[in-house]
Amino acid sequence: MESLSRCLVFCILFSLILAASSLVPALGMRLSDLAQLKLDMVGADVVFLQECLSELGYLVGTADGIFGPSTQRAVIELQQITGLNPDGIVGKETWQKLQELLEAAQGVHVVQPGETLWGIARELNVTVSELAAVNGIANPDRLMVGEELVVPMGRSGSLSTRVPAVRLMHWDEVNRLFPKSATATVLDLQSGLRFQVKRLFGTYHADVEPLTAADTRTMKKAIGGKWSWARRPIVVEYSGFRIAASMNGVPHGRSSISDNEFTGHFCLHFLGSRLHSRGRTDKEHQTAVMQAARYNQDAERLMPSR
Repeated sequence: MESLSRCLVFCILFSLILAASSLVPALGMRLSDLAQLKLDMVGADVVFLQECLSELGYLVGTADGIFGPSTQRAVIELQQITGLNPDGIVGKETWQKLQELLEAAQGVHVVQPGETLWGIARELNVTVSELAAVNGIANPDRLMVGEELVVPMGRSGSLSTRVPAVRLMHWDEVNRLFPKSATATVLDLQSGLRFQVKRLFGTYHADVEPLTAADTRTMKKAIGGKWSWARRPIVVEYSGFRIAASMNGVPHGRSSISDNEFTGHFCLHFLGSRLHSRGRTDKEHQTAVMQAARYNQDAERLMPSR
């Protein structure tokens, strides 16, 4: 009887997680409608919260249904990174942010000519029932070419080795997410080379510097062996996000790292960012950002999960 009860609870939670990550229209479920959770609370809602935090990489370990210190720390980390009040309490705003992050992390498969739901499920290592449930498919025999299918995350392990898609994130959000002195990874999409940077400052865009001398050498190699003001489409990887961006490659202005062989800093631009000079929008940077946003497949190939 106990085993049967656990199985039933798991099935219910599994259905909720699928609904949360894909927003199945038929269910009309919004996480912000869920009850407030905080330290020392227990129950199925806490299990669901822990599953969400685990799905996004904030919590390690099994979901035990106990809102203990480790769960509270995971919630606070999420809140700090996303610009919410880091009080460790899961209210409407935190539930909403969880939903946004789950939606952003979900995988999408575009139906190709001749494909069947069974074939797609086998290719993605998920079950037909999972795929049908997430996408609200009543008749598995009827698929439209070009239709976008949401791929269920995590539960089947199908996407455990896939990276999240490149996001087109506005500068206002990036500015809150990627604070000064934080370290991020840059992927140059044209060369496939990666290097780390540290954010120095910047109000209208992010001014950064290579973290080490080795990162400087990799950066210089990526842009062709010499410094250049040319705008380049890149992906910035930070806190589980992969964000469409643009960079130039000339050291200029101030710096804070003395041993990285890079005298100065360089600029990272994002959607809606501007030049420090008179707050003007740079069309070339914005064009490169949009180019980066279309590099989802290449980014997934070049930036394997660690």
